Amino acid sequence: MNIDYESLALFGKFGGAMLGLLLIVWIIALLTPKAAKLVDKISGKKGIPERVRDNDASENEYKVYSVFEDRPKENRDTPDNGKDPSKN
Repeated sequence: MNIDYESLALFGKFGGAMLGLLLIVWIIALLTPKAAKLVDKISGKKGIPERVRDNDASENEYKVYSVFEDRPKENRDTPDNGKDPSKN
């Protein structure tokens, strides 16, 4: 049985390169949160972001309608700046 050492070496180089790339990505994933904390500490920002207030906007402004239900007339997009062309 003959072993092709050239192919084995090529396979080892390719496999080592892939493991090296995965190692670099893993190290970056570990260091990113620590770097973010350091940047926040240097810039003087708090680690906890401000809470977005949900009750500031009216409920109708951000209401989502289903495709299968009709929207109320006051929320419909009509041409001519909100004027309904059927009511002339």
